[in-house]
Amino acid sequence: MKAIIFDFNGTLFSDTALHEEAWQQFIQEVLGYQLSETEFAKIHGRTNHLTMERLLNRPLSKEEGETFSNRKEAIYREIVLEKEHDQLIDGVTEFFDLLQQKGYSMNIATASPRVNVAFYFDYFQLNRWFDFEKVVYDNGTLNSKPAPDYYVQAAKNINANPQEMVVFEDSPIGLQGAANAQAKQIIAVSTNGNHQKLEETGVVDFVIDDFRDERLIQLFS
Repeated sequence: MKAIIFDFNGTLFSDTALHEEAWQQFIQEVLGYQLSETEFAKIHGRTNHLTMERLLNRPLSKEEGETFSNRKEAIYREIVLEKEHDQLIDGVTEFFDLLQQKGYSMNIATASPRVNVAFYFDYFQLNRWFDFEKVVYDNGTLNSKPAPDYYVQAAKNINANPQEMVVFEDSPIGLQGAANAQAKQIIAVSTNGNHQKLEETGVVDFVIDDFRDERLIQLFS
């Protein structure tokens, strides 16, 4: 039976704008300026530690990286709660139910830190479909996407063959990570009208706008 591995941010939860707002607040606090669109392109899909080093243009110790990351993610969670942004992408809960009914194994592979994953599990009641202890998140031990590590580990955590997994991703970096993991099938989730950009990565089987896409029902029923 195939394993279905999902990225989270931007793939299951449309929160790109919220993360960007949190990054802007954080960078304003630390460096006193706002990020450009070009600089934002360096953020999505990467671990916080790697992103911090790129933005600050210097290496960070593990402790310093964790301090910065904790502050940025605290800002992000405050924004999520303040805006009451509590809906997953259209059709995804019904899709989870379908996969569960059909007996598929599912897991999440996200560059978010553990504290955010715990927040998501509570906020969206993800334990209805996923085992928190098997989720792969940024714990500082895995190479950041586009390395294959996150997806390979997510499959192994549910006793699945990584080369038989189906991956859902929204960022070019994440899609390349799935390709590097030799996933059997890669499905991209578009955000902010980037449908064509995702197709141009050359590694996706097809692109969806949300989880109500009829191709998903045909593929997994």
